[in-house]
Amino acid sequence: MTSMRSLTVAIVLGAMLVAGPAVAGAPSEHGEPAAADQHGGATTGDHGFRNAFAVFLGVTDEPGHGSEATWGLEYGRRMGPRWGLGGLIDYAGGEQRNLVVAPAVLWQPFGGGFTLIAAPGIEWHDGRGEVEHHLGKADATAVDEDETYFVFRVGAAYWIHIGSRYGIAPAVNLDLVDGHEVWVYGVNLEVRF
Repeated sequence: MTSMRSLTVAIVLGAMLVAGPAVAGAPSEHGEPAAADQHGGATTGDHGFRNAFAVFLGVTDEPGHGSEATWGLEYGRRMGPRWGLGGLIDYAGGEQRNLVVAPAVLWQPFGGGFTLIAAPGIEWHDGRGEVEHHLGKADATAVDEDETYFVFRVGAAYWIHIGSRYGIAPAVNLDLVDGHEVWVYGVNLEVRF
């Protein structure tokens, strides 16, 4: 499973690197190179929208639990040329059964679509009772209890704008929770208003 995770992360990062320069240098609707918007530093295609709502579809990969389908909602509001505030809710189903809720700080270090995120929050884990242990220990069963953890998410996404109001972004996130590293990667589908 680790090789699958590494391959997926490499594909997402590769797509970000290939699409980034191509989209950043694309001409605006009027044929000239995209220029910075005086209200927020985003490209001309923004049309002054400061708010964005996105649906996240992806995978959460936690050591010992495998990969599980993840879906979520994200909101962001541009506060300045390169900064924004927002929040996120993610749910990893299947074997993991985790709900993450976190406020977020968004930063676009180069302008354009490349965005970094930092989000301290809470993870609620819905325990399953007695389960088999997948790490090959002598004790084949363990008790998986309901738990609440502090989680700190760091991540990166590259927004590719489609028309004036819509966008899509491959995203890679790392959740640091209870001494573990949990990877969350997928795609955001955005509408701006």
